[in-house]
Amino acid sequence: MDTADEDQLKRMEITEIFHSTIAPIVELPMLRALLEASVQDCSAALREAFGLRVEAVLERTVQQGAYEALGPCSGMIGTVYSISEWNARAVVAFDAMLLFRALDTMYGGDGRNLGEVPARGLSALEQSIADQIARVVIGQIQARLAPYVAFGCDLERVERAFDAEPFGKEKSELVLVQLLLEAFDERIVVALPARGLELVRDQISAPVEEAPVELDPNWGRNLAQSIGRTEVELVAVAVGPSMSLGDVAALRPGSLVEFDADQLEHVRIESDGEAIFEGQLGQQKGYFSICLETPVVPGADEAHVPPVRRRA
Repeated sequence: MDTADEDQLKRMEITEIFHSTIAPIVELPMLRALLEASVQDCSAALREAFGLRVEAVLERTVQQGAYEALGPCSGMIGTVYSISEWNARAVVAFDAMLLFRALDTMYGGDGRNLGEVPARGLSALEQSIADQIARVVIGQIQARLAPYVAFGCDLERVERAFDAEPFGKEKSELVLVQLLLEAFDERIVVALPARGLELVRDQISAPVEEAPVELDPNWGRNLAQSIGRTEVELVAVAVGPSMSLGDVAALRPGSLVEFDADQLEHVRIESDGEAIFEGQLGQQKGYFSICLETPVVPGADEAHVPPVRRRA
């Protein structure tokens, strides 16, 4: 290891110690957004590379110690990569059935209705396909992180039954990205060294910006026209005489309620129970009509129309 590499490693170790006292990098919204986008990219990438009709969804992201993170991957097919830029390793593990689904589609099948997974070691071809599957998945993460941090992956080995035990001695933490392939209920797990991502914490600490919404230029005009054609019911309310509850209870069809003529001139226009105008009642061309005078401001006290007292 030359001097430059030693300096880089020291910076990474110092960065890791410093950031151990603050929020895990996996909790940063920007990193979560980048990882979620890369998982969405995996669906199309797996279909294009292997003809697998799958929808990949992000099941969980977590930052844990190496052995704790990789323990649940034991028994899965595991591909181990070295990342020289970070002097660390990454792991991609997935259910063995996924490998044989990919092989089936490559030879003209549909990747479904397969038998039991053979309990044997992997052939050279199968190891190569396993590496390709892993690179397709981790490649989507690399592409999304490229504007912030670039790293390469050199294959160390492919394990038929991944063993997390060798990682138990490592003290560094891993960022775990777990994908679920919904069509088959199978999983892919990507583990990246957290200390490598810590180098760009400041760059990815900015809040996620939402893409600007492009509005249809005709939208506002169409909305205004639609509102203009909407029909509403207007109700004219006249304030009548004051009556006792006994008088109201005595009202029957045919009963007469007397109003003072001058009070009937003052009416209130309501729509959907809300007063909107006050005005005067009159007649025009044989119809009752209302001359609007004062708009009613919502929340303001409505103008009081003096009650009409019942004539003796």
